[in-house]
Amino acid sequence: MSDGHEFYFLEDRVEAQAVDLRLLRRLLAYLRPHKALIALALLGLALGTACQLAGPYLIKVIIDRHITAGLFPGMPRWVAIYLLSLAGAMGFLYVQMLTVSVIGQRVILAIRREMFSRLERLPVSFFDRTPTGRLMTRLTSDVEALQELISSGLVSTVGDVTVLLGIAAILLFMNPALALVTFAVLPVLVLFVEVLKKFIREANREMRRKLARMNAFLQEHVSGVTVVKTFVQEGKSDARFETLNREYASESIRLTNYYSLYFPGVELFSSVAVALLLWRGGGQVISGAVTFGTLVAFLEYAQKFFNPIKDMSDKYNILQSALASCERIFHILDMEPAPEYGPARPAEREESGDAGPPEAVQVSVPGTPPAPRADSTEGDEPRPAIEFRDVWFSYDGPRGDARHGGEPVLRGVSFTILEGEMGAIVGATGAGKTTILSLLCRFYEISRGRILLFGRDIREYPGDELRRSLSLVLQDPFLFPGSIRENVAAGGPRVERALSAAGVAGIAGSWEEGLDTQVGERGGRLSVGQRQIVAFARALARDPRVLLLDEATSSVDPVTEHDIRKALLNILSGRTSLVVAHRLSTILSADRIIVLHKGKVRETGTHAELMEAGGIYRRLYLLQFDG
Repeated sequence: MSDGHEFYFLEDRVEAQAVDLRLLRRLLAYLRPHKALIALALLGLALGTACQLAGPYLIKVIIDRHITAGLFPGMPRWVAIYLLSLAGAMGFLYVQMLTVSVIGQRVILAIRREMFSRLERLPVSFFDRTPTGRLMTRLTSDVEALQELISSGLVSTVGDVTVLLGIAAILLFMNPALALVTFAVLPVLVLFVEVLKKFIREANREMRRKLARMNAFLQEHVSGVTVVKTFVQEGKSDARFETLNREYASESIRLTNYYSLYFPGVELFSSVAVALLLWRGGGQVISGAVTFGTLVAFLEYAQKFFNPIKDMSDKYNILQSALASCERIFHILDMEPAPEYGPARPAEREESGDAGPPEAVQVSVPGTPPAPRADSTEGDEPRPAIEFRDVWFSYDGPRGDARHGGEPVLRGVSFTILEGEMGAIVGATGAGKTTILSLLCRFYEISRGRILLFGRDIREYPGDELRRSLSLVLQDPFLFPGSIRENVAAGGPRVERALSAAGVAGIAGSWEEGLDTQVGERGGRLSVGQRQIVAFARALARDPRVLLLDEATSSVDPVTEHDIRKALLNILSGRTSLVVAHRLSTILSADRIIVLHKGKVRETGTHAELMEAGGIYRRLYLLQFDG
């Protein structure tokens, strides 16, 4: 639980100083399917703006023609028109806001769906280096920023510009001299807004960075709360969270301070403009150059003139924040999906001259028959099901390529598991056992060599076909919220057979609701052993051609382990399996045991052959059973 989270957030720093038209055009492309709603929103905006701008002029007419002249006849008609204009402005504003909200929700629905779909198809290596909290920020805060822009930014900005131009035209038409008095404060106001806007923009960006950092910390520590308690790290976690929380709060306060200056500042300039109108226009009313109704209308228009200026700057900040969010969201959407989701392509074949150093060659114990080739046609011998041919891999290089940097995890690994065989991989921690299963599932791309499944390179399989052929049971099983039956059914259609074979049906009586028992978040309501049994049944429900077990019985008690091994005798009959095991008792009957040491295959054979050879496997066995 290091405090050094900063490197995770380098991609959050979006430093664009102006509106990125490329990002804006790409965002606007999501609006194209909603042209009819956009047209309705613009129509409501145009009619609402017309009603809004008509109000002050109607007041001028009422004052000049009736109030100052003392003529009551005809005035009720003008008052009724004024009230209708107010009602029209409110009604059309309602239509505009409702329509824009619907558009915003539909666009965000599409973006969020596209983001989730892309995240599910990204390589596993992306999630290895990206904090979950940061991804949650993308799907929540950043998407909400786009929603705010679409729902209250784009159409409202068009409305604000329309109001400004309309008021300016009306003022110049009514009295150019007084119009210039109203516009006199604009140069100073624009300078004030531009200076303060830079500070607001930077504070807004910094606040979002702080929020992403805090979200990542929260996700990490809530998920690892058991470890925090176990190692008595509550105090350290509290102190770190207090720091992150204070940083976020400080940025929020700083942003609030800028807005506290900005809005009163615009209001001040508006008041100065009104004061100038009263001074200049009042004198002209006294001299008879301007009617009293004209002055009142000017005062009303002046108030309406500065409101859009205040709103437009606020909308500009929303635009800046949304575009920063756009860049982060589109960064995810532009990422290449894992290769298995692309079109099937011929596998890259390596030349034998690129086989690596001589020490990477597989070492087999004496008496072990050579692995048959995939194209073997001798008699009715079983064909190879899983073949690793000179496979090299590193987690540190691009695509796991050892040639691009990083210590190789696998070094020239070669072995063969025949169809129907039970293969086992043993070795010390860090030898590369789990990595072999991950590569077979194509969670990562190998840097060199070939992996064949039933004689076909796994890079030639479409992703869904490859995954349907395999079922993987992990050492730390993950269960989805829902019932036990639902979790098993997620694996495949053969639920009842899987429940029976894995022994779930036999122990279901100990649960209050049987197979309908809710497992809770990540299966937290079940014991670790029970979660593994359910995960084992889920893997069997698919009836896979190859069953992969990664320490799948490490957390079950000896009795349950014995029951599972007994069930496996029937389940694994005629099906290829590959088992990673630390408990050698679980793989004594394996047809082929592969011994890994420092990323290389050192020994292969049966239990009896490897014990007779007296090598690494024998030492591991004696450490477990005689140590």
